[in-house]
Amino acid sequence: MFPLCCKRLQFQLVPNWRNVAYSSIHLSFVLQNTSLFSKSFSSVEVVAHDREKQHSFTVSYFINSCGLSPEIATSLSKKVAFETPEKPDSVLGILRKNGFTNAHISKLVKKKPKLLLGRVEETLLPKLEFFHSVGISSADLAIVLSSNPTILCQSLEKQIIPNYNFLKSLVSNNEKIVNIYKWVYCLHDVQKKVVPNISALKGIGVTQSGISTLVTSNPGVLCESSEKFDKSVKKVIDMGFNPSTSAFIDALVAVTTMTDNSWEQKLKVYRSCGWSENDFRLAFRSHPRCMTLSVENINTKMDFYVNKMGWQPSAIARAPMALAYSLEKRIIPRCRVLWVLLLNNLIKKKFGLSYVLSSSEKRFTDNFLSKYQEQVPQLFDIYQGKVDLSELGIGF
Repeated sequence: MFPLCCKRLQFQLVPNWRNVAYSSIHLSFVLQNTSLFSKSFSSVEVVAHDREKQHSFTVSYFINSCGLSPEIATSLSKKVAFETPEKPDSVLGILRKNGFTNAHISKLVKKKPKLLLGRVEETLLPKLEFFHSVGISSADLAIVLSSNPTILCQSLEKQIIPNYNFLKSLVSNNEKIVNIYKWVYCLHDVQKKVVPNISALKGIGVTQSGISTLVTSNPGVLCESSEKFDKSVKKVIDMGFNPSTSAFIDALVAVTTMTDNSWEQKLKVYRSCGWSENDFRLAFRSHPRCMTLSVENINTKMDFYVNKMGWQPSAIARAPMALAYSLEKRIIPRCRVLWVLLLNNLIKKKFGLSYVLSSSEKRFTDNFLSKYQEQVPQLFDIYQGKVDLSELGIGF
């Protein structure tokens, strides 16, 4: 029996051949692939190092060559990166040759850093040459492209040239086109948005002059979606504006460029200053731009007219142009003169404040300064703010 037990014990001590085979294969795999893993990690480290090197170079370039702050440079380096200066140098070189100052370059790169990797001869130069060929100066072009560098991302043949020709058909000169390019960022949507909106305006009777005014002064209005634009047009018509008048264009600008919340806030301010609903309708119909003023601007001017000059709120509603003038440059200087003349009984209290404010500079000088200079020798100095009324014992 003993030999048999030994054989069994001996058999149990010998590992299963499958386990031995598996262990051998596993060990072999580990040994064979250790070098592979090592090489992979090494490659990752190299790539990471290269990216860090590229990132560092890009940040330095943005700071030293484009005049950007370290914070902005770091942020932009996440959007575009390069490790040699050849491409960006060639782009900046051609821009500087075309009138771009360091300030223009900083502004452009901040908005569109990927332009630094553009192809100069194939894409950038032909676009600059086109704008020069139609008479846009280097100085104007630098202002336009640094304000709206998206233009340089557009196709010359499919977008830039057709858009320019379209704008040229609406306005009379390049000065106005430059202004449009400077402020409007939807020029790529000319065919999609602007053309249909202009067609809609022509369809309801808006004149070519009115459309040109809108394109020149507030081109962004025409870049609205057709749905929003049609809604604004309907609102203005429902308010009683005639599409053939300039007031219609002003009202359309006011309605389109304002959110419903902003509109309600300004209405609330006018109501708090004493306007009724009829006062508002009267004022807006006469001078729609009274709603394009800021809440602070409305509050300040209404407070001055009502509480300082004693003008009734309803009287302001009948002469809303008074709200359009500059408080510091026109309203206060002329009201100082009017106040002194009233206190000296040289004019009657019922004299129309709106007439005083709306008069041309020559008419105001003739009727309110030169006319009373003998009676009030300091009147011109009072008008120019050289004399403080408190020094004369006059409260204002």
